[in-house]
Amino acid sequence: MKLKKSSKGRKSGGKKMNILDLNSNQKETILLIHPMLSSAQGMKSLIADQMGQEFRYIIPDLSAHGQSASTIYESALKESQMIYEYLKDHHIKDLRLAFGASLGGVVLLKLLKYKDIGFGKVVFEGVSLWTKSALLDVFTRYLLLKKHRKAIRNRDLAVRKMVSLYGEKGVMMADSFIAMDEESIKHISHDCAFVDLPNLTPEKQKSCVFFYGSKEFDLIAAQKVLPQKYPQAKFHIWQGYGHCRKITENPRAYSKILRNEILSSNC
Repeated sequence: MKLKKSSKGRKSGGKKMNILDLNSNQKETILLIHPMLSSAQGMKSLIADQMGQEFRYIIPDLSAHGQSASTIYESALKESQMIYEYLKDHHIKDLRLAFGASLGGVVLLKLLKYKDIGFGKVVFEGVSLWTKSALLDVFTRYLLLKKHRKAIRNRDLAVRKMVSLYGEKGVMMADSFIAMDEESIKHISHDCAFVDLPNLTPEKQKSCVFFYGSKEFDLIAAQKVLPQKYPQAKFHIWQGYGHCRKITENPRAYSKILRNEILSSNC
C-alpha cells in the first residue's frame, strides 16, 4: 500500500493534524475517523488494510491521539475544520465513503455541514447522539477522569481490562488513555454529551448508516433521535455486541460490510 504522510491539516492557532494519506494515486477516496483511544494507524490496520488498495484513504489522528498525542483536543468543531482544510488543500471534493466510529462519528457529523464536500456513503459506528445532556457530561467526565488516574497508577490492570474488551488492540488503547491529558478528556466528554446534529435532506439521510451494539449506552439516544431526526437513514443494531466491539472482533468481516455499503450507494 502506497503511503504518504502529511501534517498539513490546519486549524486556528497554527496547530497541525497528523494525517495518513494512503494510495494517493487512486481516484475514489475513503475517509476514516477513529474512535477515542484509537489512532490513524489503528484505522489503517482494522479497515484500510482489509478493504484493498483500489481506494485512497484519508485517516487523521484526532488531537490527543496517535501522532497528534501532544496536541490538546479542544472540540469536534476544530477537528472537523482541520480535516476539511486537508481535503480542500488536496483538492478532494468527493468522498466515496466517510466512516466515523464513536468520537470519530461526532467529528464526522460536524464535517457533514460543509456543502462543498460530496459524500457518497456515510457510516457511523456507535456515535453519540446525545444533545444538551449536562448530566451525562458530568457523569462521563467524572468516570473517565477516575479511570484515567487509576490507569496511570496501574498500567497492567488498565491493559488487561482493555485487552479483555478489544483484544490485542487494547494494549495500544490503554497506553493512549494513560498518555492523554485531562483537559482533552474533559473536552471529549463534553462533545459526546452536546452533539451538534446537522440538518440533512431526505436524500442525504438515505446515504447515512448508523450502527450500534445492542449492549451499548449510546443506543438509548439513537433509538429516540434517529426516527425523528434522520428517519430516512439506515439504522442497524449488532445483537450481543458492546460499544465498537463489532469492528475489533472481526476487522475483515466488518470491512466487507463497509464495502457492501459502498456498493449499495448510487454514486
